[in-house]
Amino acid sequence: MRLALLTASAALVLAAPGSARGSHPSPDWLSQARCIHLHEGPWAANTGNGYFGGMQFAAKTWLRMQGSPQPAFAHPGDPAYPFTATPLAQLQIAWRVWLGDGRSWRSWGAVGTACARVASPVP
Repeated sequence: MRLALLTASAALVLAAPGSARGSHPSPDWLSQARCIHLHEGPWAANTGNGYFGGMQFAAKTWLRMQGSPQPAFAHPGDPAYPFTATPLAQLQIAWRVWLGDGRSWRSWGAVGTACARVASPVP
């Protein structure tokens, strides 16, 4: 199920308008994003660890990157308040973070470092 969602989301990301810089995620970037997602959690994750969703965003990062406000932020760890951003929205925010990080996965720490080795992204 997770793979099917990521595959469908990836297709939508590729079809979505690019960033202000005029670039789009490459297939290698999508492979790396999939790797991170598989290590991070379900798309609706609100485990109380301070990070949310399938890419484990900090609330501050999510909002700074123009993600929609989430009720989960006010209720960390409460299963009654899942992270409701779509996989597509999460991938779009991840793309913005990646660009802002100098086209790197450094915001994802050790997982980002490991997943960056999946393939070298070409914007």
